[in-house]
This record gives sequence, structure tokens and C-alpha cells, in this order.
Amino acid sequence: MVRPTRSAFYGVFTASALVVALGLCVAWLVRASDGGRWEPAIQVPAILAAMSGVIAERRAAAREREKQTLRALAEELVKNTAVLDDPRFAPLDPARPVHRVFPRPMLSATDATLVSGVLAGREHQELLALLHQWRDAVREFNRRLDLAELRSFVVEADGPELLRIDRDLHRDGGHLDETRRLRDAIEELLRTRYRDKPEVVEALAADRGPGRAVEPGR
Repeated sequence: MVRPTRSAFYGVFTASALVVALGLCVAWLVRASDGGRWEPAIQVPAILAAMSGVIAERRAAAREREKQTLRALAEELVKNTAVLDDPRFAPLDPARPVHRVFPRPMLSATDATLVSGVLAGREHQELLALLHQWRDAVREFNRRLDLAELRSFVVEADGPELLRIDRDLHRDGGHLDETRRLRDAIEELLRTRYRDKPEVVEALAADRGPGRAVEPGR
């Protein structure tokens, strides 16, 4: 069971108190005599203004959380671009196969986004669907890297075995291909659907890994 946060409790309490106050003022305004209607008539717009302020503050807070979340996702995507372009993911030289420890793509911002529900709005559904696929793919990819390193180091694989591990890693449609495909799909979505979000554009401007130079105007 999810417990409401303290800010959510105070938000509900404030909204409820304002609604009750508005109801009492309206009742007062209806029942008051002609000479006594000035005070409730003044208080009604004041309460409405307070209610508008509460709603505006909560919307502003929601937009700020959304902004921070999108920036974190874009920054994590850039870091994962560097990880997946790491030379250790290049095919082995058949003449000199070596043991390798692979870097792992990160999921901190992705996990936080999916758990927080900040992007639960309908306009973010496509991005959320991709993030679910991305999280599953990266977890499986990282698990495969764990197995590859176990085969390489614990078993002390020889040259032919290292080349077999490398061929499995680089096979068409394999986990490396799928992870890179999903990374590209998320970047494409961020660059097109969210091109009017400065926090996304600024974060993606750092994505200039090998072969990923940003085209003018993107």
C-alpha cells in the first residue's frame, strides 16, 4: 500500500478547507440580509483566488518534476551512448583475442521515472512504453555480460572460446543489437516529440559520440 506523502496530505487538507470555507460563504451570502451581504460577497472571490493559487502551485510543481525527469533521462541516455560506443564492445581481433571486462549501461533515471509516475500523462505513453522495453533489454544485456565475463575469467577461456563469446555478443539481432536499437529509438523520440523542451535539447547536445554528431538544427 502506497502511503501519501506529507506534501500530498497538506495539499488535500488545504483544498478541503478552502472548499468548506467557500461553501459556508456562499450559504452566508444567500441567507444574509441585504445589509449583511458585503462581507461574504468579499470573501467568496478571495477564497476562489486562494483555490486558484493552490492549483497553480501544484501544476507548477508537477511541471518542474517533469522537467527534471526528462533532463535526467536525456543525460542518462547520453552516458549510455558512451557506454555502448565503448571500444570494449568492438569485435575482437581474431589474431589477438583478449579477455575483457565490459562496461554496463545504466538504468537509475529509467527506474526512477517508471516508479515515480511523473510521466503518467497520456502525452508520454510512447516514451514510457519504450522505457519499459529498454529497462528489460538492459537488464538482460547486463546479465549476458556477467555470463560472458564468467566464461572468460572464471573458466580461463582460451583464444577460440573468447572468439565464440565475441561472436555470440555481436550476432545479428543479439542482445547488443537490441540494446543499441532501443537506445536509438529513445533518442529519436526525445529529439522529435520533445524538441520543444529545452532541458531535453540541452542534455542531448552532449551526445556526440563516434558517429553520433548532432546535425545542425536538431
